[in-house]
Amino acid sequence: MAAQVGSSEAFTRLIEAEAPAALRLCRAILRSEAEAQDATQEAWIRAWRDLPTLRAPGAWPAWFRRITVRAAIDRGRRRAVREVSAERLLGEAVAPVDDASAGVGARDEMRRAFAGLSTDDRAVLALRFYADLEVPDVATALGIPLGTAKSRLHRALARLERAILESRSGTAAGASPREVI
Repeated sequence: MAAQVGSSEAFTRLIEAEAPAALRLCRAILRSEAEAQDATQEAWIRAWRDLPTLRAPGAWPAWFRRITVRAAIDRGRRRAVREVSAERLLGEAVAPVDDASAGVGARDEMRRAFAGLSTDDRAVLALRFYADLEVPDVATALGIPLGTAKSRLHRALARLERAILESRSGTAAGASPREVI
């Protein structure tokens, strides 16, 4: 691969192919456009620095996705995002609505609960439901064993569900994680 031997033009082509997906993934994890852009740029720098260590050039997309996720998680940790209770985020419980807009409220409720999760929880959920990766691919992207990925996904979904349930007072079931992320 030409980029591995220092061709900046070849590296630019690789990055241009992956940049939109990397930015979307960082946005989903960090929930901030500015933070996502910074994390994506950090991923590019790490990829350029570490490219000579890539053993299988065909693994570039998965390798770069893993670097991107790590950069987003590291960025989220650095800005010291703390979990916020669903009650504080939502205030008063949302009353049930019997019209077509009821789904909008449910999605908003889930978005708020998702935003209150830790960066690590948002990362595993974003990879599974936003990037539509299967659990083995989530494990690869995070650089963790398959069993760990399964347990992290299970715990993140439980925390999301708990945050939503704590915020509800008789509202109808709502949006799926894919609609939120």
